[in-house]
Amino acid sequence: MAIVLQPKYPVPDRSEQKLRLSRDEDGVIDIGWCEGVFFDGRSFRAEMWAQDQISMLTIFFSRAGIDDIDAEAIGRVMESEGLVKFRDPSAKRCHCVKVDDAAGNPMWSVNIAIGTDDESYLESAVPIFPYSRRGEPNSMLNPVPIKAAQQE
Repeated sequence: MAIVLQPKYPVPDRSEQKLRLSRDEDGVIDIGWCEGVFFDGRSFRAEMWAQDQISMLTIFFSRAGIDDIDAEAIGRVMESEGLVKFRDPSAKRCHCVKVDDAAGNPMWSVNIAIGTDDESYLESAVPIFPYSRRGEPNSMLNPVPIKAAQQE
């Protein structure tokens, strides 16, 4: 598959995201990221994080042309694109909200529960790359480097 240099859809811009490389006062810690391209050429960014013994995967992608789909349809898209595979298809833990990214682009933010300390809700998910603690880029598609990892 080729990666388009002039994307048809905006790339999710998470440049203003402050990384939590250690647990914050609410117990949230950022674990890693993944970026890729859907079959229609739409870029996505996945971010894994945890809070209170629950691991989550949040996936951002452009709402252009798909502004009116519901959470159930988005859950099917997540599976058909190979981003996740739910253990129990009847119990998909998927919550979707409309957001604007740092560049003002309309995006979907899809929160998917990965599991708890005792139970996994997914068969599989996208590979997760750990956030850099040495200042390397935490992105391969973002036009603006995410520099928050350099803050220690």
